Order: sequence, then structure tokens, then C-alpha cells
Amino acid sequence: LVEFMHPQIISKWIDKKMLLNENISGEILSWLLEEESITKRIMKDYSFSLELISTKEEIISSEEKAFLGNTEDKIQVRRVKLLANDREIVIAKSLIPSLTSKHGFDGLSNLGKQPLGDLIFQSQIFVRTKIFFAKFKYKNSSFWGRITIFDVNSYPMTIMEVFLIE
Repeated sequence: LVEFMHPQIISKWIDKKMLLNENISGEILSWLLEEESITKRIMKDYSFSLELISTKEEIISSEEKAFLGNTEDKIQVRRVKLLANDREIVIAKSLIPSLTSKHGFDGLSNLGKQPLGDLIFQSQIFVRTKIFFAKFKYKNSSFWGRITIFDVNSYPMTIMEVFLIE
């Protein structure tokens, strides 16, 4: 659990143009550049399940605050694992400021085990504004991940996903 809580970033965040210059397999690249629901992509080929690790208010890093463009101290941090045939394939961390769940979309405050992607892709109010990519260390291996910044009715939210694909 501790390692999940702090997957270690081992590179700088880069944009899509820089990502395409990296030596990355087509398989991993396809996950990083997926524009549709990761949940639905997993469901196409595997039995999907979501493991809710935690949902609680936390103090976030200055880098994470910068992604949110937000200095608000009350940030709900939601950590989940997405599983394909009971094997973890994605670890995700969502940062949801209290103003975003209050005024952007109130359904964000009580997701439980519902995949966030289900909401994002069913509603026009979630607008992807930016996406950055980085490498992470998790369980002594390195994996690529991304952070997506959303505008939710003019309020910010981020989702960081690390794809556990070799």
C-alpha cells in the first residue's frame, strides 16, 4: 500500500511531441495516447474490476498544485487499481479539489467503486485540457504514465495513470 501511495516519478513530465521521440513500444504508446475510457478498453479484452485503495483529503505536492492551477488546501485524493482478469494493469490517482466536487460536478464526491472514466465519458462537462507523460518506478520496474488535466464546469481536476505494461 505504501508503494502504491507514492509511485516514484523517475523522469520529467513531457508533452506528446516529446513522447513521440521516446523509444516506446507501440503497445505502451497506444495506452498512453488512448483518448477513450481506459475502463472500456480493459473490458474489451478482459474481465474488469476496480480496487478502491483510498479516498481522503490530503496535502498534495507543489507540482500537483501547479497542475491544478489551484492553491486550495482541501484536495480529495482518490487512489484506485484497475485490474484485468484480476491482474493490476493501471494504478490511478485522482486529485479533486473540494470546489470542483461542490461546483463542478457533485457526483465526484461519492464515487465509491465506480470508475471515474464512466463519468468522464458520459458527460460533456469534463473537458480534457492538457496531458503530460512521465516514467515511474513501481515494484522495482519502470512504467510509463500520464497525467490528464480536466476542466469540470470551469473547475480543475487531474487523473494520473501509470500503465503497468512491460
